[in-house]
Amino acid sequence: MPGLRGTGPVAGVALTLSLIAIIALVGIGMAAPEGVHPFFYIGLGLFGGGAFGLLLAGVGVVFARDRTPTVPVMDLRFFAGVRRLALAMWLFALVTDTLGALTLLAIVGGRGGTTPVSTGTLIVVFTAAAATVICAGVTSVVVRRLLPRG
Repeated sequence: MPGLRGTGPVAGVALTLSLIAIIALVGIGMAAPEGVHPFFYIGLGLFGGGAFGLLLAGVGVVFARDRTPTVPVMDLRFFAGVRRLALAMWLFALVTDTLGALTLLAIVGGRGGTTPVSTGTLIVVFTAAAATVICAGVTSVVVRRLLPRG
């Protein structure tokens, strides 16, 4: 299929970034100091949901890239499903990362302005969240443009 040529780099970036974000968030959760607010872990879990959404979008792109052409009608339905998956995962990443950010900001606001962990750690967490949302959005746009329409 002519429209599937550019999906390889998109899939590679999406999968790599999502795995890096998941590993970073798990590491931050495991290295959090004793006595950290329990909602900090909920916020990290929500950020992990955004990274997982990006991972699923990347897997969908890999399946679309490696699909062997069959009946044209079935191919178009499959590609339409992958296009919807990429859009849904971008929206999922957007919502979960927003909820994670609001959760962490609520913790900071509720404890007199003190952060549950160091500022550098929070910068890493928010950067990972922003990167997953941006990459999921780019993946969705690129997939919707490259895959044939049904």
